[in-house]
Amino acid sequence: MRTVIMIVVVAVALLAGNALLQLLGASARIDLTEQQLYSLSAGTRQVVGELQKPLTVELYFSQQASEDLTQLRAYAERVDELLQEYRLASDGQLTLRRVDPEPFSEQEDDATRFGLQSVPVGNLGESLYFGLVVRDANDNYETLAFLQPDREPYLEYELTQMIYRLQQDTLPVIGVLSGLPVMGGFNPATGQPNEPWMAIEQLQSLYEVRSLNAELTRIDSDVDVLLLIQPPDLTEQAQYAIDQFALAGGRVLAFIDPVAETAAGGMMGLQQQASADSLTTLLAAWGIDWQSNQAVLDATNALVVSQGPGKPPMRHFGLLALGESSFVADQLQTSALEAVNLSSVGRLTAVEDASSVFLPWLFSSADSMSIDATRLQMGADLLQLQRDFSSAAERQILAATVTGSARSAFSAIQAEQWRQPEDPEHIADTQQLAVTVVADTDVLSDRLWVQVQNFFGQRIATPWADNGTLLVNLTDQMAGSTALMSLRARGQYQRPFDRVEALREQAEQRFLASEQRLQQQLQATEQQLMELQPAPGDEPLTLTAEQQQAIEAFQQQKLDIRRELREVQHALNKDIDALGTQLKVLNILLLPLLLTLLVGGIAYLLQRRRVL
Repeated sequence: MRTVIMIVVVAVALLAGNALLQLLGASARIDLTEQQLYSLSAGTRQVVGELQKPLTVELYFSQQASEDLTQLRAYAERVDELLQEYRLASDGQLTLRRVDPEPFSEQEDDATRFGLQSVPVGNLGESLYFGLVVRDANDNYETLAFLQPDREPYLEYELTQMIYRLQQDTLPVIGVLSGLPVMGGFNPATGQPNEPWMAIEQLQSLYEVRSLNAELTRIDSDVDVLLLIQPPDLTEQAQYAIDQFALAGGRVLAFIDPVAETAAGGMMGLQQQASADSLTTLLAAWGIDWQSNQAVLDATNALVVSQGPGKPPMRHFGLLALGESSFVADQLQTSALEAVNLSSVGRLTAVEDASSVFLPWLFSSADSMSIDATRLQMGADLLQLQRDFSSAAERQILAATVTGSARSAFSAIQAEQWRQPEDPEHIADTQQLAVTVVADTDVLSDRLWVQVQNFFGQRIATPWADNGTLLVNLTDQMAGSTALMSLRARGQYQRPFDRVEALREQAEQRFLASEQRLQQQLQATEQQLMELQPAPGDEPLTLTAEQQQAIEAFQQQKLDIRRELREVQHALNKDIDALGTQLKVLNILLLPLLLTLLVGGIAYLLQRRRVL
């Protein structure tokens, strides 16, 4: 009888729960994942919640052609679930359609018209469509040509961008002035055109990006943000134009670099076509002190790089991977960023007695120092950089924003020689300065943050760091569209094993000390061997038995030292691998095991209570 009652109670509870869910409808959502992987970002909710005109989102997916593609079909279901979240957040402004573009159908014609990518599948080469189209009532549309499963973490960001763009009557204008090949163009070395840097291509999908000439005499009035990326040598008139743009309330975003590795001759130590030196006067007037010959080394945030065949990987103190601890908390430009990579980065300081407000927001670790930037040019001895490293025990400022009041870098008398009759009056000072400076340009180059592949003629970007997002965030903040800034890729990054990294650094320090001692012994031994060898052109010496014995002893000692060096390196790698394995096992197995034991214990106690 008691069992029957329990069954009835459980059945009633299930029916009541089901009824409650039906009552709540499809709007009831609980996302228990730590990173809220199944929830829309705040930026998406803002963009979708503020839609001014209705939109239609069409998911094109070939049902028959995908019958044997289980994973792809599962991904299509997840995309559909995400679209349902968009619909719920849009307050009726978004309409969803799922379209099956069967062969030779009108739906297939539409897919072709929208530029969706068809991929041949199966032995018969049947076409598979899996794309998204967002349309408005005037048949303006944005598309994602093919939804690749490995780009699932970026789907929300790309979809929200499409919706955002369709809502804009006019796009903000970003004026780009750079001496680096950021906009692509013809490469005389290969005879082939170069694509724009992916960071710039991302901006082009959101804004009107306009390339500016270094000989400019005025910044167009419709430019919302002036983006300076290691500009070429600027005339004083061009500097004055930038000065007046900033003082008139224009937003300036500058990336400057002591060693711009993508500049012609930049890593060779040759005369660079692009240099931030011509901005020095303006930076000083804005309240930023910038030493173009100084670069930052950072022992804590150094990346491990390959040294080529036959050499072990080594940490490069001038190549930095910055995490959340390097960002100032609660800043819009760094919100949701997890990792930003920089190379040969410079340092910024505030000008004493400047009237502007200097707000640093990106830092090195305290285990850092500044060096002559030429030491980071091509062929830099990474081991010597480590040997010479001496921590300044303070964090270096790598990026900052200056706001508030500032005076013009030029006098009214100087301005007279450049002003045209139609130009506005000279602006001597301002209270609304808004300038952001990042002391690195390589941060925007593809090699530090993204892999770009060609997929049936379409450029597909797969980021492994947030460098591109940082540029978009900064531009969004300055152009006024802050809603997109809170968007983030959904858990695309692996969590670093911080403890392993700390132990790696300790082990490397031990290796470095042993390596230096052994290298000194090796050099002394080789020097002694050389002194026993006849000089070139001399008659061969007849060695005594003692001398021959000494040479053999030195040669044996040399071999022993080299073997010991290899053993030290081998032990270092072995220790690091063992530590990494142990911690991964603990992280992957220990928690599930504890949870299993906990659930089992609770079940056992409940069973005992029922028995008693």
